[in-house]
Amino acid sequence: MEKKKKITLLIIIGIFIIALAVALYFVIRAQTNPYPKEPITQESLSSTTQTIALNDTQIEKSDGHMYTISKTVMLDKVESFVQTIDAKLEQTIGEEGSYYEWRDGDNYVIYELEQNTVIFSVKSGIVWDEASINGYSFSQFASKYFQKNWTYSLPVSDKQGTGETIYYAKRTLDNLNLETIFNKQATDYIATKDGKILYGKILLTEFIKSEDSLPLISSSGLAKYINLKGYPKEVYPAVNTIQSSVLSGIDYLTDDFDNIMKTLSNCRSTASSIIYLYKSLDQENLTPVYRLDLQCEIEYKDTQYTIPAIGYVNAIDPEYVSTAE
Repeated sequence: MEKKKKITLLIIIGIFIIALAVALYFVIRAQTNPYPKEPITQESLSSTTQTIALNDTQIEKSDGHMYTISKTVMLDKVESFVQTIDAKLEQTIGEEGSYYEWRDGDNYVIYELEQNTVIFSVKSGIVWDEASINGYSFSQFASKYFQKNWTYSLPVSDKQGTGETIYYAKRTLDNLNLETIFNKQATDYIATKDGKILYGKILLTEFIKSEDSLPLISSSGLAKYINLKGYPKEVYPAVNTIQSSVLSGIDYLTDDFDNIMKTLSNCRSTASSIIYLYKSLDQENLTPVYRLDLQCEIEYKDTQYTIPAIGYVNAIDPEYVSTAE
């Protein structure tokens, strides 16, 4: 009987030690695992049925970071900006938490909160003594008028027929570009002529870096998921490349144009990069997204035309991401 008690006691002790070891394993793993315990929501992207071939595009497995989107409204800084560029500007619209507008003849400032941007135009121009506009110019503008220390990538320029040059820049986070789906994917732009800024658009949203890391999927892994139903991705064709020639007689607001866009097919990736995609202030977070430079085909009058496109694709390992409802 005494021997049975000892054996029973040893079994209980053994089970306890095993249970303790397993518990310690999961505690240590939880403490050392840099990834979120629960899947995070992919809010930057919806999904499309458009298929994408990665071809020889190579993406290395890596880690990224998530940012939360600050809901801070900068109305006070916009009001100060209004007074600085034209003290005669008077508020004409003030929809609280939504839309504000100030006007003085042809001059105006608009602060809209759907994207949280300030849009302005000053006919006489804002003096800006720089021989050339670069990313630092946008940083200086944000610092001078909104007291923010933001960084920007090198802008692309577009000369206008009216003489001014528009510079499109993207704010950077962790040395990665922040993009939008408008205005050449830029977050900000300014137009200059004869050493003066005539008009522009500045994104005022701030982004707060999360402590969690996010595992990003490699090209071999992405190839398994990218064309599955519901996988977060969007495709934006550059129709403007043939709009003035092949599609010159088609109004882009008509059903005819929509029907042509429905023929978009055979999208093939030629290059990739990691970016953050921002759409609106309603987003709760920003997650890393793969930007794919694509070549796609559309059909018009029984003829196939190749056009460039941009694909935005979820970059996070599917185990750690869920899609927004």
